[in-house]
Amino acid sequence: MADKGHLALLQAGVTGWNAWRAKTPGVVPDLREANLQGANLIEADLRGCILQRANLQKAELSRADFSGADLYEAKVQRANLEGAKLSRAILQRAILKKTILRDVQLDGADLKEAQLGTADLTRANLSDADLSQASLEDARLNETQLNNTRLKEVKAQRATFGGAKIEGSNFVEADLQDADFRDAVVTETDFSVADLKHACLQRATLNGSVFKGAYLRSIDAQAANFSNANLRAADLQHANLQAAVLDGADLIEADLREATCTRSQLDRAKNANAHGIRELSPTDSSPAE
Repeated sequence: MADKGHLALLQAGVTGWNAWRAKTPGVVPDLREANLQGANLIEADLRGCILQRANLQKAELSRADFSGADLYEAKVQRANLEGAKLSRAILQRAILKKTILRDVQLDGADLKEAQLGTADLTRANLSDADLSQASLEDARLNETQLNNTRLKEVKAQRATFGGAKIEGSNFVEADLQDADFRDAVVTETDFSVADLKHACLQRATLNGSVFKGAYLRSIDAQAANFSNANLRAADLQHANLQAAVLDGADLIEADLREATCTRSQLDRAKNANAHGIRELSPTDSSPAE
């Protein structure tokens, strides 16, 4: 249970709370299981606070500082955290469904098994964060930073990553069916055995990324850049590879039956088997408008 004195101070207002935090830097506020539903905590100093299983549903938390805070299993759905700082925060198994997380700093945060369905993470910084086994169905991650981010076994069906910057991250065994990576810059990232059926990769840069054994059936990868990517044993049946760059890509044992591409594209790849492709004519090789 929360410390009653700490909770009363916070409920009395952010101005007084922040002044108390500044005067008592050695105190770790205990707000575990506190009911703060709908609270107005704009710009609150909640650094390092214990907020395990706290109820922050529909709270106004924009620009609040939760750096290093412990929000294990906290209920934060439908809250507004736009511009908040959650660097190194513990959000394992937290519920963040339909939460506004635009422009949030989540670098180094622990989001393992967190529920982020339909959350808005536009322009969020998730570098070095751990989202293993998290739920991101229908979430918006447009223009996010995902450098060295762990997303193993994440469930992100229909999530949008448009224009995201992704480098050195781990999507191994992730469920990314119908996800949208349009115009994303994805380098040296591991999608081994991930399910990207029907995903949109139009104009995405995927240089040096690994799709070993990935399920890429029916993806739309028009004008995508797979230079030097590892596509060994990937299922690319019915993939749209029109105008995709495959230079140096390893396609050994990849299944390209009914994939739309040209033989000249495959000639620039390694170990490609053109058997069964839907070959485009040179006049049809440019991407559709």
